[in-house]
Formats: sequence, C-alpha cells, structure tokens
Amino acid sequence: MTIAYKQAGLIESAKRIFTLALPMSGSQLINVSSGFLTMSMLAHLGPKILAASALIYSTQLSLMVSGLSILFSLGVLISRAYGAKNFSAVGSYLRQGWSFALIVCIPVILVFWNIDKILIFFGQSPELAAILKKYFHVYVFAVPFGFLSACNQQFGYGIHKKLLMVFTSILSVTCMLITAWTLIFGKFGFPKLGVEGLAIAIIVQYVTFFLFSTLFYFFEKSFRHFEIFNFKMKSEHNHFREMLRVGWPMSVQMGGEMLSFWVSSIMIGWLGAVSLAAIQVVNQYYFLIVVPIFSLSQASGMLVGHAYGAKQLHQIKVLGQASILIVLIASTIVAAVFLLFPKQLAMVYMNVNDPALKTTIHLIVLLFIITAFSQLLDSIRNISTGLLRGLLDTRIPMIISLLAIWIIGLPLSYFLGFTLHYGVVGFWAGGLIDFSIAAIGLLYRWHVVSNRVGVY
Repeated sequence: MTIAYKQAGLIESAKRIFTLALPMSGSQLINVSSGFLTMSMLAHLGPKILAASALIYSTQLSLMVSGLSILFSLGVLISRAYGAKNFSAVGSYLRQGWSFALIVCIPVILVFWNIDKILIFFGQSPELAAILKKYFHVYVFAVPFGFLSACNQQFGYGIHKKLLMVFTSILSVTCMLITAWTLIFGKFGFPKLGVEGLAIAIIVQYVTFFLFSTLFYFFEKSFRHFEIFNFKMKSEHNHFREMLRVGWPMSVQMGGEMLSFWVSSIMIGWLGAVSLAAIQVVNQYYFLIVVPIFSLSQASGMLVGHAYGAKQLHQIKVLGQASILIVLIASTIVAAVFLLFPKQLAMVYMNVNDPALKTTIHLIVLLFIITAFSQLLDSIRNISTGLLRGLLDTRIPMIISLLAIWIIGLPLSYFLGFTLHYGVVGFWAGGLIDFSIAAIGLLYRWHVVSNRVGVY
C-alpha cells in the first residue's frame, strides 16, 4: 500500500508539473525557435555573418540572462504569495519588478553600446566587431521592454495564467518573424538591413509582448484583486528586500554561468571562424533543449514554493522526485537524437556535402557527441537549482555552480583547448566535467534541504 501510495503521488505530481511546465516550455520554445529561425536567416547572408551571429547570440544571451535573472525571483515569490492567498502582495511584487527592471537594464544597455570596443580588447577581429556594433546599437532599444516583459511573464506563470503567456508569446513572435524576414532580406520594398533588421524585429517582439500583457492585466476583471495598478505610496520595502534577497544569488549564479559562456565564445573565436561556425550550429540546438528544461525547472520551483506557501509540506519531496524523473527521460531522448543524427541536424545551416565545409562538419559531429552527455548533466543541474529556489535556497546553489564553472570548468577547458591543442573539442570536454561536478553537488543539496523541510 505504501509503494502504491507513493507511485500515485509521483504520478499526480508529474501531472501538476506538466500542467504548468508544458505551457511555459511552449512559450519559451516559441521564443527560442524564433531565434533559431532568424539565425538561419542570417546564415544565408554569408559565412562572415554566420560567424558573427555566433558572437551576437552568445553576447545577447549572456548579458540579457545575466540582467534578467534577478527578476526570476518574482515567479517563486509570486507563486508563494498566491499559494498563501496574499493577493495584494502578488500585485506589489509585480510593481516592484517593473521598477527594478528599469534600473537593472541600464548597465546592460551600456555594455551593448560599447560591445565593439570590448570585443576588440579581447582579441576579436575588427570586422566581426563592426558587425556586432551595427546590431547592438539598434538592439539597445529592445532591452527595457525585454526586462519589463520578463516581469509580466513571471507574474503570469506565478498565478498560473499559462495560456495567456503562450498566446502573448505567439502574438509577439509572429510580429517579430514577419518583421525580421521583411527587413533582413529587404522585402515589400523595404531596405535590406541584414543584422540591423533582426534587431528592429526583436524591438517589435518585446514591445508587443509588454503592451499586450499589461493592457490585459489592466482591463481583465479577474486581475483586479491583485491591485496591480495601485501606485499609491505605501510601504512595500519588505517585498523589494525579499525580491533582492532571493534574487541576487540567482543573478550572480546565472550571470556567472552566462559570463562563462560568453568568455568561452570569445576564446573559441581565437581559434577562427570555422570553430565559431561549428559552435553556433550546435548551440542553436542545445538552447532549443535548455529552454524547455529551464521552464521545467522554473515550474518545479514555483510548485514547490506554492506547496510551501500553502503549508502542504508533504508534497515537496514528491515534486522533486517527479521533476528529476521527467528531466532524465527527456534528456535521454535528446542525447539519442544528438548521437544518431548530427549531420542531419547540421543540414539546416549548411550543405554537409560541400567539400569546403568538411572540417566544420567534422567539428559539429564531435561537438554533438559531447553535447549529448553534457546536456543530460546540465538538465539535472538546472532542475535541482529550480527545486531549491522553490524553498528560497539560492546562496549555496550559487556557490556550487560558480565553483564548478570558474574554478574547475573554464581553467580545464582552456588547458584542454589550448595547452593540449584539442581546440574547440577540448573546450566542450571541459564543460562536460564541470556539469558533472555541479549536478552531483546540487542533487545532494536538494536531498539535504528537502529532507529538512518536507515530510516524506
């Protein structure tokens, strides 16, 4: 009976996770797939643009996620307040998030504006730096709306308005793709703007998402009990402090992870355009996987936070077991695809039968083999981190992740890539080892914390 009870609890928890995670994953996949499609558009502009797009993608992703990550605390805090039926606190968290977003985006904008100087300082070619300058001098106008949109998204998921977030994502991405295709290639009489056209399209995407979701929150009657637009001056400092207390370790952790990704891209750039093109192809598929896993991580954390806020402590441990089981099954399927069909995946970006691309294709196949295993370990790392965030445990996961990346992973990657001359393959192998260490450490941390809090 006990085993049957536990199995029933595991299945029920898995259903709850899927109910929240699938729309979140769908929404995020829509956004990432749009990036996948637009980067394939840029690939048709020539090999130099393809190489530059690797730096565009890694730079944009690294800096945006580093800045946005402190706002991811909103989802957990709103979910916990929603579980406790403290609706006024839910609205307060969103207002505080909007204010904080406008502050945090300023340093991100400054870095993007001076990205060409930074890249040249780190040894990138002036030609590639000039392409990135053209892109990011337009993209900076998208940044504030991107941060505000993240707040609205965290709010929507925190109160379980999943379909609204999916619809808003579809609407905004559709507008972006139409704009990107039109401006990148110069359709319908518009000028051919290349990378600048993509930057304008992303501005359209973020503005559409923020305005539509905000107007919906304002006019929809079911949102009024949250008092979102009650801007009367009153004491909300405790909510701001809580968001900062929970969010800063998340920001440091994700910022450190994204910075390491960017530094790796810079170092791989030293190896030449062939290596950059190879990692760009593999990374596009890798992030198609990472984003739904990250959504699963967020959903698991929100459900753990909701269970804690509702004093349903017996659910915490089972939610963790269900989340880890789901991510193991999904990552195993992905690993099989990467191992069995690397050339077929590369065909989206290039002619795999072209003799001139033989070296690039060989690198892509090797990187897919390593990525098959590293994405499985990274998925375990992400899901463990998300579960711990649901219990507001963010500092120790931050320390574990940063030590694994900066003390072990990056130095080892440099040693394998440059000292032992394994190139980009050496970098990927170093990342595999750092993911292994982080995954083990975070799984153990979840075991300790969940046993302390939950009733099993």
